[in-house]
Order: sequence, then C-alpha cells, then structure tokens
Amino acid sequence: MELSIDKINLRNEPYQQFLDGIRNSETARKYKNSLYAFLKLVPNQVYSDSLGTIPQERTPEKLSEFFIKLAKKDPDLTTNIIAAFIKEKRKLVDRKEMSPQTLPNHIKPIKALLDSNSIPIHWKTLYKLMPRRGLGSEDRAYSKDEIRKMLKITTDITDVVIILMSSSAGFRLESWDYFTWEDVVFFKNDDGSFKGAALRIYHGDPEEYWTFITPEACDALMIYREKWKSEIGVYPRPKDPLIRSSNSPMIRRLKKNGVKKRLTVVVKAIGLRNQLEPGKKRHDVQLSHGFRKYFNTMMRRAKVNFLDKEDMMGHKVGLERHYERYNEEDFERFPEYQKAIPFLTISDEERQRIELEKERLEKSELQKKVDEIEKLKELRKQDKNELETFKEEMMDKISQRILKAMSDKNIKIQ
Repeated sequence: MELSIDKINLRNEPYQQFLDGIRNSETARKYKNSLYAFLKLVPNQVYSDSLGTIPQERTPEKLSEFFIKLAKKDPDLTTNIIAAFIKEKRKLVDRKEMSPQTLPNHIKPIKALLDSNSIPIHWKTLYKLMPRRGLGSEDRAYSKDEIRKMLKITTDITDVVIILMSSSAGFRLESWDYFTWEDVVFFKNDDGSFKGAALRIYHGDPEEYWTFITPEACDALMIYREKWKSEIGVYPRPKDPLIRSSNSPMIRRLKKNGVKKRLTVVVKAIGLRNQLEPGKKRHDVQLSHGFRKYFNTMMRRAKVNFLDKEDMMGHKVGLERHYERYNEEDFERFPEYQKAIPFLTISDEERQRIELEKERLEKSELQKKVDEIEKLKELRKQDKNELETFKEEMMDKISQRILKAMSDKNIKIQ
C-alpha cells in the first residue's frame, strides 16, 4: 500500500471529494447529472466579477472547482445563486410542471458538493424558499378497493409482492433498485405466523432508512421465495436481489423500470391508466406514488405518531433528517407501525385474522394482568396471615418474659 502524491492531490479536487461522499452508484449517477445541470447555469460573468477569471472548460470537474473557489471567497453570493436556482425551480412547481417532492432532489447534489468541501452555507434560509410538501400536487392515493382489484386480476405472485410491499411500506419506485433479501428482517408470533417485517430502504446509500411491511406482504414474499426455488433450484441468498427479472435465466434484478412496466399492465387492467383528457398532464393517481400516498393516508388514519410516520417514509424536515438517531436493529418504531397494520392490510380475511389475533393478544394480556392481581391479592392475604401469626407469637413471647420476670421477683398477680 502506498499513498502517492497523485492520489493525495486527486483527493483535493472538489469534484472528486463530491464523488467520494456518494456510496451508491445509482445515487452517484443522479447526483452527477443534477449537479452538472446546475453548474452550467451559473453565468461566467459571476466568476469574472468575483474571481477575475472564468473556467476555460465546461466540464463538471472544472465548473465544480470554480464554484467551490467562489463559495470559499463569497459565501453570501453563493447562497444568492442557490436561492435564485430554487426560485426558478419553484416556478415549475407553481405551473404544475414539477412535483414539489422532486425539487429537493435538485438541491441535494449542490449541498453534497459544498458539504464535501467543508463550505458552510446557511441552508435554513434556503429551505424556507422550498414549497411545502403536497403543494401543487392534485393527484390522489389509490383506494383500498382499487388495490384489491389489482390483486384480484393479477395471476403472477411477482405482481402481488410488488403491490403489497409498495402499499404496506410506502417507499419510492427507485427503492426496487436496491432491495436484497438481507434487507428484510421478519418478525414472528409464537405460533410461527408473521407479525410483519422490517424493510431497509436504499441500502448503502446516504438516504438509507428503515420502514416495515405487513404480515400479508410477508406471506406473499414467502410464496415468491418458494417460486424462486422451483425455478432456480435453491432459495435466494441474502445478497440476491429481492425480486429477480423473469426475462433472464440468470439471477438479475427486476429494476424500477421493470416494476413500472408490470404495474402499468395491472393498473390499466382495472381501468386507471386510460388516455389523458385534453389539457391534462397527469393521471389522477401516479403509477407508483399512489401506493406511497395510500400508505401515508392509512398511517394517519391509524393515528401513528407523526415523527415515526415521517421516519418510516424517509421524509426529512428542511432536507435534514429530523429524528434522533437510534439503534435501528432494535426496530423501536415497529409498535407504532403495528397500529396501522389493520388499515394497511388489503385482504378482508387477512384483516379479520389480524384483528382476531389482536383481540386474542389483548385478552391474553388482560388475563395476565388479572392473574397478577389475583396473585398479589393472595400474597397480600398470606402476608396478612403471616403478620397476624407473627403478632400472636410476639405477644406470647412478651407475655412469657413478663411472667418469668414477675416470678423471679416473687411478684404475684392479684
């Protein structure tokens, strides 16, 4: 191993430091494209006025170098540039040409470049320029009945898994590019049935977080696992993709575009993806995001703690993760998620089974408390009897001592 001067100098380049901070290849691709689009918008006049020179090359590396030089020399001007960029993007949101949920994705790469080069910017001021989530978005969530229809018409367990996982965990479409079998941690009842499972989103990415899926989705995943074995000959390994492409005899991931195609077929089959009316640019329900909105709605109906719900959706406040860090493998938030399982479960039979199981557990817990109370009563009764016996024994001993003392002194009782 050798630390050469070339390697050290390479690390000092702003664009390389930006790349070094991104661990996932797909995230790196998106960040590079978005950052380059932003850097090309900064006028050369800005660099000329502030630095006295302009970039001779319009490459991402050279533009990043100049932007970082500008940020170090004039942080206020840099903040103004980013603010102007946000305002221009917000105009697209106001015209409903961009979702307010998409705008932060254009800002994250800029922040990553500045953070990786230790440039302090007052982001709180910039976040106030961002549109609120949901602003300008008129699309709705899938209804439970619509999701039930999807499950009814599909004949492929792959589609069932996609639908049930998407609706019970509310993750974004690109999450399918990350899932492996080790990202699912199953929880079981004493009888071996599923309580649910923890699901890791964006494994290895800076945006990584944990959410959960329902017992119903767990059951579907187990059926899919058996199908995998029947086709491949062995069960999937921990690092195998969670869902594989059926177009190849090899184990290859079914990526987001493949998931999108499958969902399109299913959603069209229930009449939800008809041709847009003249003047409309969006369908009433977004193909994948409709599941995320369904998840959000059901979590609210179940009165799940707001911050826990936001964490389970991978949401951030002001682009910064708002929650306190906790030991994720403890899955502290699963009890909150359990409140929503009856709401998120699609099958009436499964929901009834879950509710009956919940009642059984509640009765079991109640019986335990009753038994504990009875036991305490019995212990108290025993303690009381033992106390009375102790009192009687003590009185007898005291009486014996008094009588003996009187006898020793020849004192007679009148």
